[in-house]
Amino acid sequence: MADILIIDDDMVICDILTKMMENIGHNTHYAVTGADGLKQAETGMFDIVFLDVNLPDINGLDLIKTIKQVPSSPEVIIVTGENTPDGAQIAINSGAWNYIEKPFLRQNLTLQVHRALQFRSEKRRIPVTGPLKRNAIVGESSDIKYCIDQICAATYSDVPVLISGESGTGKELFAQTVHLNSDRYTHNFIKLDCSVAEKTILETMLCMDKDGIKSGEIKDKTGWIKQSESGTLFLDKIEKLSVNAQQSLLSVITRKQGRIRVIASTCQEFSLLSRQAAVLFDGFDQSGAIFIKAPALRNIKEDCIKIALSYIDIFCKKYGVPAKGVSPEFIDIIEAFKWPGNVKELVTAVDAAVSCAKNEPTLYSIHLPSYIKSGVIKEILKRNAKDEQAEKKESHVGEFPPLKVFMETSEKQYLSAVLSHVSGNVSKACRISGISSSSMYDRLKKYGLI
Repeated sequence: MADILIIDDDMVICDILTKMMENIGHNTHYAVTGADGLKQAETGMFDIVFLDVNLPDINGLDLIKTIKQVPSSPEVIIVTGENTPDGAQIAINSGAWNYIEKPFLRQNLTLQVHRALQFRSEKRRIPVTGPLKRNAIVGESSDIKYCIDQICAATYSDVPVLISGESGTGKELFAQTVHLNSDRYTHNFIKLDCSVAEKTILETMLCMDKDGIKSGEIKDKTGWIKQSESGTLFLDKIEKLSVNAQQSLLSVITRKQGRIRVIASTCQEFSLLSRQAAVLFDGFDQSGAIFIKAPALRNIKEDCIKIALSYIDIFCKKYGVPAKGVSPEFIDIIEAFKWPGNVKELVTAVDAAVSCAKNEPTLYSIHLPSYIKSGVIKEILKRNAKDEQAEKKESHVGEFPPLKVFMETSEKQYLSAVLSHVSGNVSKACRISGISSSSMYDRLKKYGLI
């Protein structure tokens, strides 16, 4: 018997799923909003969560990773009326067990529940082999924890791994961590940057089995495939790999299955890979590859200071200088800067700060590269200028009188000017203004003009 949570704003669907699950012996609870569902997931011990996409307060796809991080780490089954391939891909890449469209078949839903519970049961019986060696991966945000879970899953198999993420997010570090925690850690980790090699040379160096290649190129070096046997071949920026090279590589991977582990990375979103760059991606997808998305630093801001402090210690040991404290101003600048270059830029800045400080006991913002502090100050000044403009606009709004007062003032000025123009002749003023004499006299009395 399992505990199941249903998060759907449609009470008809909640009732149907409740009856279906209770008929096969499971306990059910339901929530009609994402906030209520998440609260129940955090406090309960659920095995499975049925999750709708179109919730009244949040997109269900944005809840998957958070729900997977609650203590019971339930399997999430998306049940939705939206038939969108992109939504399905986002759901699966975020860790959902499956993506099922409404209306659904009872047999299919029951089968998915049975398989998910079987998976959870088998997972509990796997002995713990020891903690994952994080290899300088720092952070406790939900995104980082999810990446760690994916890395753990990758270390237990030899299926290909594809890592996506912006430049500087640590894709190579993730790949190295998979290798170091796998059974292949005593063998080679070979990196190939697909963006710097000539296409024809690249194909040769990937797949040849003899020493050396064509004249003018690297000598006495067997192909990367050969060097990677029993180890890991890391292909960085696979979107730069030619179609021919991708097809050759897929052929070799298939032929040498089990003898080589391939990990690839791309700066593009999986769904945005061009048709030319997607050959290897499609091959990975069909081989049951594990997909990992390295988060941008702006999405894990809560980890920013942890990363900085960790690398301060690393660089102090590297340069043989005493451990350093940090000033509040240093922390403020680190937190305020946008870090477009992601973790790589942050680590480089910390390295520069430690080098600049030498034997000084405390790091201040002055030790950071100047463009970082000036960038933060510039952003603060821009924000202050915008705030001042907003305040001025608000003050101008307060200067405007009510429309009725404005119209009466304007009318009085108009009538006064007309009377002056006709030397006080009311009949002429009536003809010019186009109003009757009775109406004119009423207005003149109202404004004290007669």
